[in-house]
Formats: sequence, structure tokens, C-alpha cells
Amino acid sequence: MCSQPLYSLSEDTPDQIDDPLLADLYLYWSGLRLGSAIPLRSNLDPIDIPHLLPYVILAECYDAGQRIKFRLTGSDIAFAPGSDLTGRYIHERGPKTPYLEHLSELYRLGATSTEGVYSAFSYGYLGDSGPKMVRRIFLPLNGDEDIPSMLLVGQVRDKSTPLAKPIWLTEPELIEPAALFAIQTPSPPQTQAIS
Repeated sequence: MCSQPLYSLSEDTPDQIDDPLLADLYLYWSGLRLGSAIPLRSNLDPIDIPHLLPYVILAECYDAGQRIKFRLTGSDIAFAPGSDLTGRYIHERGPKTPYLEHLSELYRLGATSTEGVYSAFSYGYLGDSGPKMVRRIFLPLNGDEDIPSMLLVGQVRDKSTPLAKPIWLTEPELIEPAALFAIQTPSPPQTQAIS
């Protein structure tokens, strides 16, 4: 997909993820970890996060994130005909466009992370209106013999503008990063020895 990386992760990391649904998804994922290990896909149970499911994508990752296959697309993401990519590879979305390369690069960054990646991008459209801001969180999941490595992705969009088409089916003329960083796992508090 992307021969040259489009983005590099920012050195500046905010103290928190600025969307409550994405923060909840990160807390759930963090709770599945054993120490610093990436959680197993088999530990993920949708019953634990019913309020988050409309905003979740579950994707299989192959070739260090160069090939992404969608296993599940939440209803807030796949809300219009033709927008559900479940069972398809990201490159099957359509012809190679700047938006497809942008999206492929975000998934590649997420697939190669160990702590997760947060992104917020603003989009500008000349013709069809689309979401002005989309925030995503990419959280890695380890597979096993039968399950490849996967990504648990949360995606929320600005809903201030009614959409005729979902972002999957629109092509923004302008793609600008508002935030793109590797999530830092908080260090445990330091204890001081009493002398």
C-alpha cells in the first residue's frame, strides 16, 4: 500500500484521550493486559463493552500492517449502504486515492505499535459534505495459532454536519492532522523508602 510512511508519530503526547468513548475503549483494552503484554484477541469479549460496539472496528493485520482485513465494523461507522467493509481488505475499498493511502498508513501505524496509537484528523470537502473531524484509537491484539494479530479500533466522528455519505464513501480534498501520537502507558507511582 504505502511505500513511504506518510506520517510520523508526534513526540508530544497529551495527558488523555480527548473523547470519552475512545477513553473507555482504551481503559477496557488496558484492563485486558497482563503487565506490559499486548492482550490476546481471545480475551476480548463484546459483552463487556456493548455501549462501545457501534464505534468499534476489529481488523486482522498481515505483513506488518501492510494488509488489513476488516472482521467487524460497528453500526456508527457502517451506517449507509456500501459503507460496511466487514470481510473485505482495506485495498478493496476502491481505487488508490489520497484518503485510502491516509487510512492505510493509520492502520499500519496501529498494527506496528505496542501501546496503541491515537489520531485525530480534520477533513475538508469541496463537493459532498463529510465529517469534519474523525478521532480514532488503534489498539493491538495478539493472535494465536488460529487467529492472526488484530487491531481493536475505535472511531468517532464529528456529527455537527448531517452526512449524505459515510467517510468510507467520500473523498476529502484536505486531510490535516490535529493529533497523532503513540499512547504512553502511565508509569506506576514511585514509592519512597522511609528512613
